[in-house]
Amino acid sequence: MNETPANGTSADEPAPSLRAYLGLYSAGFVEREQMIATVAAWPFEAEEGLDEGHPEPTHQDNTLSVVATARLLGQLTREDVEEIQRRIDEGERRLP
Repeated sequence: MNETPANGTSADEPAPSLRAYLGLYSAGFVEREQMIATVAAWPFEAEEGLDEGHPEPTHQDNTLSVVATARLLGQLTREDVEEIQRRIDEGERRLP
């Protein structure tokens, strides 16, 4: 079985954090086009253990809720999220 994660890190390295990546973007370390392309291709995890008192799975850094939270915090604009969603949808249409 191949132990190399799809994102290119080795099995010994922790998965990259979408939450941290979006923090770098909002701090100006990543260009908008690069951020959109990267997030649209991100290997999102299924969300686990949601409860109404804590709607975001804070122990998970690679879910679509992280994108939604970044939007609410002003790290992403509505246009950023719409473009990310458009590219995700476009990528799904290309799958066999």
